Amino acid sequence: MIRLGLLLSLLMLSQSAFATGVDVSDIDRAVRSQKSQSIMFRKNSEAEAELRRQDQESAARARAEAEAAAQAQSKMKREQQFFRPYNLFGSGLKIAATVNGEMVSNKDLQQRANLLALTTGIQINAKNKKMVAERALQNTIDEKIKLQEAKKQNIHVSEEEIKDAYRNFERSNGVPAGRFVGVLKQYQVSPDVFMAQIKANLAWNKLVARRMGGNIDVSTREVEDEFSRIKKDIDTPKYMVSEIVIKRKDAEHIDELVEILRNDKRFELYAMQFSQSASAPSGGKIGWVSPGQLAEPLDRAIRNLGVGHISNAIPYRSDYYIFRMDKIYNPKKDKRDMPTEEEVRTFIKNRKTDEMANKYIRDLRNRAVVERKF
Repeated sequence: MIRLGLLLSLLMLSQSAFATGVDVSDIDRAVRSQKSQSIMFRKNSEAEAELRRQDQESAARARAEAEAAAQAQSKMKREQQFFRPYNLFGSGLKIAATVNGEMVSNKDLQQRANLLALTTGIQINAKNKKMVAERALQNTIDEKIKLQEAKKQNIHVSEEEIKDAYRNFERSNGVPAGRFVGVLKQYQVSPDVFMAQIKANLAWNKLVARRMGGNIDVSTREVEDEFSRIKKDIDTPKYMVSEIVIKRKDAEHIDELVEILRNDKRFELYAMQFSQSASAPSGGKIGWVSPGQLAEPLDRAIRNLGVGHISNAIPYRSDYYIFRMDKIYNPKKDKRDMPTEEEVRTFIKNRKTDEMANKYIRDLRNRAVVERKF
């Protein structure tokens, strides 16, 4: 009888709803008010709730994506508004250099200098123009050398590999997909120049992997020797240090670089771009240094640094050294755990790879025929 009463009520409500134009959702509310157990209405209600939940989640995702894109765009605009192109290599189209007979135009070098400004945030001006020009030239020479060696060794980099690396670059730097092309345009850099750098780096990784012959062998004796060295050092005070080394002949504005480093936390990036030492590819990191291990003026400068501090430019022989103190290890206060055997093996493998890669590029540079025309 109860069910029959409800059914009659529903029929009356539906007729009233269609006659007067009342929202059909009133039916559901009417049924709910009578504690209805109708499966049909319960399912409809749950479906509507699920749709509303999905709509809310979609709207929330859209808002979050829009906010992230707006923040990234705002960040790009803030960075870009300070960029002022600085002509380093003259006007008109000229041959600025040749690398093993392959020409490099002044336009190529200028775009790489602009790209350097983009990736480091450094502003090119009259004080640092020589340093930036030299780095742009060396970057271009290395890029040509790597691509030439890859071609010689029959190493190929596919377009898909380049696109994947480009997408990874955007993601890792928080740039919305496809937006970095606009940033390059703002810095007057052709996307082809950026893609050529990606291709050269990918080719170099393959060249190094082939030269290493796949797996790098680490002997038991090497692991034991490394453990012995670690055990010996564990009771010795030491400093973890990064460096930037500039030849005296190129250090006309070295003090400005020091000032930049003290105001910009990206020491590793500057080391990779400007340092002329073997530690440059690793961001200038030279690892743990014990007191007295370096030459006296360098050792004295390091001892006076606090963690995170940047030294003055220290002249030594034909170079200037700039140090950053990364960590200080005091065996009386700091507990240092011994690494595992696997960690030691990985460390030795990485060290061997770095040493081989550095020697490889030095050999290629020494064999290359480079002519500068500016």
